[in-house]
Amino acid sequence: MKDDARLLGPPGLHITPALRATLAETEHDELPDRSRETGVIGWVDYRKTAELPVFPPIGPALAALPEPRATVTDEDYTWL
Repeated sequence: MKDDARLLGPPGLHITPALRATLAETEHDELPDRSRETGVIGWVDYRKTAELPVFPPIGPALAALPEPRATVTDEDYTWL
């Protein structure tokens, strides 16, 4: 892996249940009329991310990883 490769999280990153309990459970998106929509943050298996409307559209690259602690770099994903 190149030293300057951008990674999706540090190698070996694992979010434990204790850490997950400290993270946000909702997000607030601004709509075109400037009102806000509250969305619930849900945790899913990384192999199911290809089906989700996430931005940047990295879901298919995540779903293709051989295991959840693998990394995504500039060499295997074109960042927007």
